[in-house]
Amino acid sequence: MPFLSRGKQSWMGRSLGGLWCFCLLVFLQVAQAQLNNKTSPTSQFRSRPDLHAPIIEFKVLQPELVTPGYIFLAPYRNVDPGPYIYDNEGNLVWSGAGSSGPKTAHAPRVCTYKGRDHLCYFQGEQHQGFARGHGVIMDQNYRIVKTVESSGAGASSDMHEYKMTPFSNGTTVLMTVYQPRQYDLTTNPRFNVHQGMGWIVEGVFQEVEIETGKVVFEWRSLDHVDPGLSWTMPGTTDTSGDGLHEKSPWDYFHINSIDKNVDGDYLISARHVSAIYKLSGKDGSIMWQMGGNAPTLHTTNFVFSYQHHARWMSENSTHTTLSFYDNGSNTFNRTAEFSHGWIIEIDHEKGEATMIQEFGAPEPEGGLMSGSQGNMQMLPNGGCHIGWGEHSYFSEHLPDGTCVQYGILAQRPSNVMTYRSNKYNWTAQPLTKPALWTYSWLGEKMVSFVSWNGATEVRTWNFYTAANSSGPWTYAGHATKRGFETEFHSANVAEWTYAEALDAYDRPLETSAIARTFQPSESLVQHCNDRGCDKSSKAEHDDHTAYDAQVTVDSKYLSPNRGFNTSHYFADSVPANTNASFVSPSYHGDGSSIDNITTSGYGTPPQRGGSSSIGVGICSFLLGAAAMVLLSFLRTRGTFRSFEPLADKVSKSAFDWKALGKYSRVRDKEVEGLESGSPGSAGADPNV
Repeated sequence: MPFLSRGKQSWMGRSLGGLWCFCLLVFLQVAQAQLNNKTSPTSQFRSRPDLHAPIIEFKVLQPELVTPGYIFLAPYRNVDPGPYIYDNEGNLVWSGAGSSGPKTAHAPRVCTYKGRDHLCYFQGEQHQGFARGHGVIMDQNYRIVKTVESSGAGASSDMHEYKMTPFSNGTTVLMTVYQPRQYDLTTNPRFNVHQGMGWIVEGVFQEVEIETGKVVFEWRSLDHVDPGLSWTMPGTTDTSGDGLHEKSPWDYFHINSIDKNVDGDYLISARHVSAIYKLSGKDGSIMWQMGGNAPTLHTTNFVFSYQHHARWMSENSTHTTLSFYDNGSNTFNRTAEFSHGWIIEIDHEKGEATMIQEFGAPEPEGGLMSGSQGNMQMLPNGGCHIGWGEHSYFSEHLPDGTCVQYGILAQRPSNVMTYRSNKYNWTAQPLTKPALWTYSWLGEKMVSFVSWNGATEVRTWNFYTAANSSGPWTYAGHATKRGFETEFHSANVAEWTYAEALDAYDRPLETSAIARTFQPSESLVQHCNDRGCDKSSKAEHDDHTAYDAQVTVDSKYLSPNRGFNTSHYFADSVPANTNASFVSPSYHGDGSSIDNITTSGYGTPPQRGGSSSIGVGICSFLLGAAAMVLLSFLRTRGTFRSFEPLADKVSKSAFDWKALGKYSRVRDKEVEGLESGSPGSAGADPNV
């Protein structure tokens, strides 16, 4: 074994000293880490100033060779951590920062739930080397339709694995659980723990039914892998834990991926034992082991360690082909010069495993070393997408290993990381409205900035203007969608504007809120240009105005005089103080030039068949009233009392819970993310 063969006892003896050196290095790195537009460039959008998406820099990009689809990733330690979607050119498609709460999100991916594409990712609270949380399922409108929790007698689920179980038809998920427990660590002198009870982390995984929460299968590492086989002793790395306290249990196993085959058996990867296992789906027994201290397979032309994301590619009675990401290092010890994505073929008759394809980072030094995290997702063309773990990089490779896309989300000095990244096809239309900001510098011409966070089908934008917020509206022009935010210039200035999103067939998708054109005041105009204004600065010293000073502000600059009426933001709303009829501007699907549209409102297309709609509404009202009278009569007769015991039982079953103990939250520590699944259209692939 290269590097490691120079003395296994030697590197274990030096590990404590290496730990101190590494901790000092990490301290200096964190102290010096900074978020700025050099190490971690961040987007600024005029239409959505609340979004701060990382800017992707491409070192390699061959668009004609890159697989169609979107890039899914979840950076953390950046300005706005959370799930993100980008297109192949690095344009933001969706920022999900904060969309499911203030916790950390990891490894967004497309999954199939109830026969349709959904967005799945882990969301929870980060700890040292693991997490506590649950799985999230979002629909194509970015609504959370389901959360999935681990079950049984143990801790909540961990972020290392959360995925739809292959061949389950979207009915179950696979989840990892990091379960601390008391353990006698005095039995093995190599653990160097004595004079009392120790603490250990048991690597657990579950297969859980989505709808019921029932555990279909559970596996626990201590039942099958003795801690003495670990490559990571107590207190030797930043994530191992020293085993001396319940808040610092020794993580001897560190499970980080799960897969399942059509026969019902499981494939798992465990970082701290540097091993990949095939497990029986009947009793959890180890069917074979590759790597680690007790392998049953001989590796012929490769050595791996601290790996992630093992996935089956094919399997029969004599041969197995699988892929995984070989870190080759845990930062303290190493078995390789660089990290790689590997495809391995196992000959079970010979008991041998052979590396048949290698994918590396296109760095001038020859590769990239990531001491934590990472994944490799196989693509339909036989190539792959790789997430480079602690480096917030990703790449795409052809089957022969040629890199055709190499993107950098943030430089390593920023300390921004991405656990895993994936690539999928995805179609979505948010329930939110497009955002619009319109600006005129000197009142002679104006510019509009429009975006729609998460929309994948917008191809062009139509713009409409009016002198009043209630219309009539005039078509002002159109613009082809460019990146996340589209910019539209007009030679004419109007007080009010709204934008309309259209798809590739010129079909209307949605309209923005009505926006009033911003024109800088006399005190601001000198600091502006055609596209906006400079950033402001704080008045100090002689320029400072005291709070109790007598100040007069022109009434036109007072915020209540902006003239906004928020009822205009919604298509079907009518202001209470007007008799105006609010209908939509005409839609022109052929994309022809349009002038002087004189409709009196904005929003969705007007509804057809007005009289029939009124009739349907009256009938619905009468039926509803009759139902209410009937229910009231039955209630007074005591009809529902027989159902009360059942209701009480269901209520108690559904809401009875016990508080789970929490561990100290750890900030700025290495933790690992989820895996990627199958590429392309999730609905067509059984591995999603």
